[in-house]
Amino acid sequence: MGRRIGDYEVVTIVTDEPWSENCYLVRQISSSQMVIIDPGGAADRIAQAVRDNGGDPKAILITHAHHDHVGAVAELQRHFSIPCFLHRADNRLLRQAHTYALVFAARNMEPLSEVCLFEGSSSPKIDHWPIQTIHTPGHSPGSVCYCFGGFVFTGDTLLYQHVGRADTPGSDPAQVCLSVDRLLHELTEETVILSGHGRSWTIGEARVWWLDVRQSPPQYKRFGGI
Repeated sequence: MGRRIGDYEVVTIVTDEPWSENCYLVRQISSSQMVIIDPGGAADRIAQAVRDNGGDPKAILITHAHHDHVGAVAELQRHFSIPCFLHRADNRLLRQAHTYALVFAARNMEPLSEVCLFEGSSSPKIDHWPIQTIHTPGHSPGSVCYCFGGFVFTGDTLLYQHVGRADTPGSDPAQVCLSVDRLLHELTEETVILSGHGRSWTIGEARVWWLDVRQSPPQYKRFGGI
């Protein structure tokens, strides 16, 4: 069962441990069109959930290119014949994702061959979907958040009472803080935060928490949920 927010229904699919990454299906109720966000694994389960929820998939959106967020992209692209969108600054990381998957997770991941790259905070063009893209570098150079009005997908930039880890190749702790500043400033307090791992919360809740921890925010380095 999905979570309805405005004209959208959001279904969460949590991939297997140890990563327990949140993949999201966003279905536009008025059109039944759907986008898939961060399919990190469990391609068969995701494909079945698309069918079960009556979605017409149009695209895959990637918040950043770490292997636990892109592991099922190639299979789903082949299954549904849909494009995948990624910020250009993470293109190099994407090309290395299958190597990182093998080294750090002993996981065979199919490399991606076809990706639509965008720059800055320009938004992927998917029919008439009103998607606002916010470039939030720090966890990775090309990390972005996708805002649909009443809710935002933050990947590993901002999680429940944590920020994304900033000790991996291409990460920058100072940029993480600036990106969270921007996100909390630009979005309304009622906006629901749907992150790459763990539970949801709101921009308003995050603003209160951020006041206390900004100087040394806890980084998310755990798997298996929060």
